[in-house]
Amino acid sequence: MKLQYDVIEDVFDDTTHIRTMTEQAQLPSGGWLIRTTLYTPNHITMDVTHVSDKKCKKKPLFKPIA
Repeated sequence: MKLQYDVIEDVFDDTTHIRTMTEQAQLPSGGWLIRTTLYTPNHITMDVTHVSDKKCKKKPLFKPIA
């Protein structure tokens, strides 16, 4: 199963050189996955959160950025 992610946040800090990107993808079951990736000069960290379909109404949780 390949999910289509929409970027909802993409921020880069010039001082610390840290980039944060947050994306959302709807699951076939109707739930959502929220994926946040933190890029630093030394390593990459990722966190994925599942929001069940009982809390969603088949519309995006956040508005994607263009």
